[in-house]
Amino acid sequence: MASRENLNELYKRFLQNECSPEDIRLLTELFGDADNDTLHAIVQKQLNDPFAITPHGSDYSERYDRILNNLRLQLKPEKRVIKLWPKIGVAASIIFLIGIGSYIFLRQPASHPFIARHTQPTEIKPGSDKAYLTLSDGQSIYLTQQRSGIIGNDGGKDIVKSPDEKIEYVDRHGLHNSQNIAFNTLRTPNGGHYKLVLADGTKVWLNAASQLKYPANFRYLKERKIELSGEAYFEVAKDARHPFIVQTDDQQIKVLGTHFNVNAYHDDGGSKTTLLEGSIRAATLKEQALIKPGQQVVSDLNGVLKVQDTDTEFAVAWKNDQFMFESEPVKPLMKSIARWYDVEVIYSKDAPDVRFNGAISKFENISAVLKILEKTGKIHFELSGRKVYVTK
Repeated sequence: MASRENLNELYKRFLQNECSPEDIRLLTELFGDADNDTLHAIVQKQLNDPFAITPHGSDYSERYDRILNNLRLQLKPEKRVIKLWPKIGVAASIIFLIGIGSYIFLRQPASHPFIARHTQPTEIKPGSDKAYLTLSDGQSIYLTQQRSGIIGNDGGKDIVKSPDEKIEYVDRHGLHNSQNIAFNTLRTPNGGHYKLVLADGTKVWLNAASQLKYPANFRYLKERKIELSGEAYFEVAKDARHPFIVQTDDQQIKVLGTHFNVNAYHDDGGSKTTLLEGSIRAATLKEQALIKPGQQVVSDLNGVLKVQDTDTEFAVAWKNDQFMFESEPVKPLMKSIARWYDVEVIYSKDAPDVRFNGAISKFENISAVLKILEKTGKIHFELSGRKVYVTK
């Protein structure tokens, strides 16, 4: 078991930029050996002192804030975020916060978790806030190139881009009274994600390679219906008189006000909806089901629904800037990586069927991520341009 005094001292020296490479190596080992209470105490101490850690330059400010907020949620005693591996979850949080490098916790059957560290440069950077907004008249706006402020208007609403890369719809002071329904479409490419606040106040996080079609104004509509392909996380504004409906290729989700995640990529063979708060009703052409918090409903291409209990943190990890996986086969895992880094994955005939457990920060460059995955010792990745070759 790691010495709490040694760990605290090394951690303090690291934050003061006084650690040698050997000190950092020892600090990493101590994180891996420390008990959960020790790790919890260290993280909590830093959260209570916001000046103890500062971002390394302005480019890291938003990343730092998101990580800090996620940590505060994880350390609430009434809700342990990572149920399966509480120690690993806290240890990973410490490492993400202090920025030592790139880490993953891999667990082979009948073996112990271990920490791998890599700082090698990479050819391909992670995704970022990128999206295209198409208005009802066909005008397309590349949001990344827009400055903050009003970037357009549609359906009686001004469309505003905020400094933190988010768009929202606000009233135009009653200047527009038309009852014509104006539909907008927000699309993220591979390597992009974006945040959106709909006209009713519903918050949406759109994952990479996804598309959301929605009314610019819900004023004259009996229901708030939107269409999704890809993946999105919703925090729906409550309105008992106007149900909120998400339509995918094979599943319709109906809610009044709740938090949930929908994974509906065309190439994944069905939709998965995971509920975090409230209740939802999922339906296909064949059947329907009522879903409770902590459950996930999966629909296949035949319209059959399957309801199962799930750890919701895995479903929303992407929204919290992580890849998280439990016994995940290599091909589904690499689909997520391909979308985020905008690469093509090519498998050799002898590519092994390896399964992974763990978490990786989405801020890492792709070569660091691939090197970490290789630490299983059973798989190899070769990066050439924007292609990733998977071999034994």
